[in-house]
Order: sequence, then structure tokens, then C-alpha cells
Amino acid sequence: MNAEQLAEKFRQKTSAAVVEKERQTIIAAENKDKGTADIEHCKQAMERKVIPFLEELKHHLGEDQFSFSPQIERHDHRPVGVSFTVGNGAPTTISTAFGNIVVTRIGDSGTKKGIPFVYAPDVELTFPTPVI
Repeated sequence: MNAEQLAEKFRQKTSAAVVEKERQTIIAAENKDKGTADIEHCKQAMERKVIPFLEELKHHLGEDQFSFSPQIERHDHRPVGVSFTVGNGAPTTISTAFGNIVVTRIGDSGTKKGIPFVYAPDVELTFPTPVI
């Protein structure tokens, strides 16, 4: 390959990169509303299902066997996650990130970091409706 061929190959790759960047920009713009809706859906699920369920569980198990702490979004003061512990067990964290649900149980992997399980926005996770 000579210098002219190498320069042409570089120009082709550069052009392809520009086209791909424009394509990704369009995709991101198209998915912005969906991402915003997914984030809102996660916050509503935390407020209406997860937190009430954990409150009911705390009521039935008692404070000495169950504790939880919500993670609050600093801008709108709504829950975006929760950490809880049952008995003397390892803490479990449920958090939301960009419409995804991340469940991490500390110690599952034998480390202090834990193993995160990520559930995409289109996966339906259910929590029982509280009866308090």
C-alpha cells in the first residue's frame, strides 16, 4: 500500500465515522422522549409499589428484622432507589439508572462489590400491592 492509498483509506474511514455519528445523534434524539418516560415510570413504581411494599414488609417483620433506606433524587426529591436488609443478611439495593432497574446484592460474588443484575426498561418487574 502506498501513501496515496493509505490517505484514501483514512478519508473513507473518517467519512464513515461522520455518517455513523450523525446516525447515532438521530437515534438519541428519537429515543429521548422514551428515556424520559422510562425514568418517570421507574420513579412512579418506586413511589407506588416498591416503597409501600417495603413499608408493609417492615411492619410484618419488625424493625429488628428488616430495615430499608430510600435513595432520593436531589432535584425532585422522589425515590430512585432503595437499599434494604433482612435480618442479619447482606444488603440489597434496587436502583434505577436511565430507565433501567439495577438490583445488587452485596456479597453474592464473595466480594464487597456484589453482583448487579440489570433489567431493561421493557422488562416487567412486579411487586405485590400492599395491604396496609
